[in-house]
Amino acid sequence: MGHGCVVTDFSTPGAPQRIRLSNSPTSSSISTLRLGDGAPDDAIVVREGHLERGGMPWFPVAGEYHYARTDPKRWREDLAALRSNGITLVSTYAIWILHQEQEGPVSWKGALDLRRFVEEARSVGLEVVLRIGPWVHGETRNGGFPDWVQSAAVVHRTDDPAYLDLVRPWIEAMAEELSGLFRSADDPSAPIVAIQVENELYDQPAHLSTLRRMAEDAGMTAPLWTATGWGGAQLPPNEFLPVFAGYVDGFWEDSDAGWPANYEMHFRFTAERDDLGVGADVRAAAGISGEIAEGAEGDADTGDDAGGTDAATRVSAVPYATCELGGGMPVAYHRRPFVDSDDVAAVALAKIASGSVFQGYYMYHGGVQVLGRESSTQESHATGYPNDVPVRDYDFAAPIGAFGQRRRHADLLRLQHLFVQTAATELAPLTPSFFDGDVRASFRADDEQGFVFFSTYQPAVAPLPAAEVQFELTTGEHSTVLPSKPTHIPSGEFFVWPVRRLLPDGSRFSATAQLVADVELGGMPTIVLFQTAGVPVEIIRETASGETEQHLLPALAVPTLESTAQIGGARVIVVDEPTAESLWLGRIHGELHLVLSTSDVTFDGGLNIRIADTPVTFSTLPALARIAAGVERINPSDDLLARYSIDAAPLPVAELDVVLESAALAAAPVRHGGSSNRLSAPLADDFDLAARYRVGLSDAPAHPSDRHILQIDWVGDAGRAMHGDEFISDQFWSGRPWEIDVTELTGELTLSLLPWSADSLVHLDGRIRPEADRAGLAVYGARVHRSRLVRVTA
Repeated sequence: MGHGCVVTDFSTPGAPQRIRLSNSPTSSSISTLRLGDGAPDDAIVVREGHLERGGMPWFPVAGEYHYARTDPKRWREDLAALRSNGITLVSTYAIWILHQEQEGPVSWKGALDLRRFVEEARSVGLEVVLRIGPWVHGETRNGGFPDWVQSAAVVHRTDDPAYLDLVRPWIEAMAEELSGLFRSADDPSAPIVAIQVENELYDQPAHLSTLRRMAEDAGMTAPLWTATGWGGAQLPPNEFLPVFAGYVDGFWEDSDAGWPANYEMHFRFTAERDDLGVGADVRAAAGISGEIAEGAEGDADTGDDAGGTDAATRVSAVPYATCELGGGMPVAYHRRPFVDSDDVAAVALAKIASGSVFQGYYMYHGGVQVLGRESSTQESHATGYPNDVPVRDYDFAAPIGAFGQRRRHADLLRLQHLFVQTAATELAPLTPSFFDGDVRASFRADDEQGFVFFSTYQPAVAPLPAAEVQFELTTGEHSTVLPSKPTHIPSGEFFVWPVRRLLPDGSRFSATAQLVADVELGGMPTIVLFQTAGVPVEIIRETASGETEQHLLPALAVPTLESTAQIGGARVIVVDEPTAESLWLGRIHGELHLVLSTSDVTFDGGLNIRIADTPVTFSTLPALARIAAGVERINPSDDLLARYSIDAAPLPVAELDVVLESAALAAAPVRHGGSSNRLSAPLADDFDLAARYRVGLSDAPAHPSDRHILQIDWVGDAGRAMHGDEFISDQFWSGRPWEIDVTELTGELTLSLLPWSADSLVHLDGRIRPEADRAGLAVYGARVHRSRLVRVTA
């Protein structure tokens, strides 16, 4: 598939490399998958290489957010935050055990009000991917089965009639609860556009078909039906779009596994979609999933003849879709990965570079595991799983944390989402060609235009070297060289550059900068780029007559009229990399606006900004037509960007006293358990050995939109937090601060902290472990970070 070749001598260390790539053929044929709908004016069609909607290529971006693991009072703002960060579909598990822990009526109340959640999603402009199970995994007790289902004398996750008799009422109850919210050709405005059945089911294709029929018989409809395709999954012919995963690391690996080799593939640009490592621990666990066929491997089966075509051939004729690009990574007791923001963003871009036309993140917004009436609901050794995960913590180190904390990878991913949003029509149908050399490059292009991808990035455990490169890119009869001379790309960089993109006057441009937006702002065609890898920003314009001109543009933190350029009928704005992470794009009173803000931004028809401990200023293009009281423009009206201040007092960080009440008596006993005999988490009684700390909280009532997040800086093994008799939070220490939502809490918290043992066999990141080995147990401080949502438009 790759068309690249090296034209310099690799025997010379650090020698410049000219990377030659050409466009690959694209296919617009309709896929054989029995998916899509015939909605007038907005039909969803599945073609062999991409999705189509309303007659145009469609590139959805999905982010996982579990309604039942979050506070329903925050659903609307959280969902608006997903949409404002470039997510277009919210995906969510319906976790059976939470709705029907005891045999009897199904609960849809409070945090289980799935209908309200779907309607809230629609109200902020999101559509929904509903993952109905009935087995979901999700680091959940029994994979989501209620105990009474798990203990039933049935063959689970098969077409055993007795098992289907248990599942059918659950599916029917869900369908009834969501009646009127499933999209169909007759109701194309309904928000549920995709349904996933089961999860990580590898050798029961007939059962997957049965579950789809059962759901359809109950009244569920959707243009897209999906099933996980990793692990060599066998899917029934033509019934499901296989969806894939891409994680940086896995808590489910053994504690002595280092960084397993299969994770490296997710940083490469490759036609390979499958990862046999995801879910492998559960596949091997007796009594949890069905017996897996010996030697199962390759990609999901979507061919007409399930046994007659190799897996790679079968999957090549369906769009490349993902549902579990790791938005972070949780920890298990025995293994505690530390995933960086750049790790997450590099994997996501690698999937686009590899041909993805459907980005799906798990998790995009973290959550909190639910305490049931009869038991906790997390995956554990006690329920036969190979891993002990925290009882409450399910933050996942996600782009948006369990309590709405925006992290840097949300900013990095938002830039990719804005790129996808602006380039979807051109990008989605393009097939990648891959460079056949020792650097990572790909080219998604047709005969006229394309996008070149490049990366020198891998996690800190296995970094890649820097490179000095120049691209020679062929699109049909056209050849483009970028940059104009070989350029040094440092280790740890990843980017995508536009090649021969159409300008308003019919000419084309290529750039050594990443495209963020190509839109109309304030009535003027506007192209927004950001500098990458410190490379000077070159823009090459090709006229219709074949003449070329070069523009060198500065990359600034604050773009000005003087720093912009008029090229081919478009205003071109270039920002530097740090500024790019503060770019947002959304509609305000119906008009598209670019916003520059380091604070949390949400668009909901108007503009909202969350203020915290520093004075807030922000900029927009164009200027806001109506501003709220307390918002003031602070720069001249003829500046490129309108700059505003918010007259609201900052909410200072509150430093709290942490009082040691009793020292730790010992570390937790070492135990092994679960289906893989791994290190087990401390039991509740083991915390009798823990050090006790008391943390006093503020008694001041919070404003309705306030968020108060307690951050505890500590080192140790495992901790639990109690508010009175309520078990509210826990953490297996992995190098990250412990964050607890205390917005509605008063009085004090009690922390029980177990010390780390220097001889522990628990896996910690090599950058983190020395601190644990040295300190054993330490609390360095605790503080409350406060924030408040402010409406800035009238």
